Amino acid sequence: MKKLAQVLFLIIFGFLLSSPLVIAQEEFDFDKAYKDYVYTQQIYKNAHSEYLLAKSQYKGAKTLTSQTQAQQKTAIMLQARDDVVITYLRALRMRIAESSGVDEIVKQSLFSRIDNEIAWYETHKSQIPSAGTLSDLEVDSEVAADRFENTYILAYETLSTAPMGKINNLYIKMDSLLQEIKTKIESIRQKGDHDTSDTERWVLETENKLSRSYNKQLTAQSNIDILQTGDFKGSAKTYYERVVTNLQEANQYLREANSYLQEILREIKTE
Repeated sequence: MKKLAQVLFLIIFGFLLSSPLVIAQEEFDFDKAYKDYVYTQQIYKNAHSEYLLAKSQYKGAKTLTSQTQAQQKTAIMLQARDDVVITYLRALRMRIAESSGVDEIVKQSLFSRIDNEIAWYETHKSQIPSAGTLSDLEVDSEVAADRFENTYILAYETLSTAPMGKINNLYIKMDSLLQEIKTKIESIRQKGDHDTSDTERWVLETENKLSRSYNKQLTAQSNIDILQTGDFKGSAKTYYERVVTNLQEANQYLREANSYLQEILREIKTE
């Protein structure tokens, strides 16, 4: 009986209740997926509260009835926990699906891996009711905990890839605009009726900022690649935070490049 009481102290994934996920309310599909995630979180919290109560009653009474009740509530809680992971993964999938600038091959790779994770948790959830004892439920919980090590890394890789695509998309658009502007300036210079030295200086400054932004993007991508391989020491969150920092810096350089482009356009209008 002491062993049965101990198994009730199951692993609870508190990090699922606090994992970062950016909300994009204007995107219906992602919004619906995120709302499903929030809803399953509440169901899990309720199931967890009932599980704690059943655990407490079983520890106090040690009766067959309290044991049965504890087993039922534990199974419900574990299924609810799987649902939280499943809906979170679906929200991540929609986040990538609706992210601009992400390479299609990268998207399809993430879709495949996320779908495999979802399928695994759905299968795991469906098998929980077949557990005959609290010990069996303990094993089910530990299996899910082991699996979540991979899920956890995939989640951070996905969260890193979405903003990476957005920054890269902005970079490409700005670089394309700069090339058009350079062509226009060259045309003005060849006519010889306007001094283009100021605009050419701004072009050089813009190129430097874009180059620095690109280098930061490369650094961010290297950290994403490390997340993808799973071959690293420490926490996946650490690499995710590095990506966020890299992309913030890359975005700042893009903002500065944009201000230079605005200055160039003003100069061109006066020429």
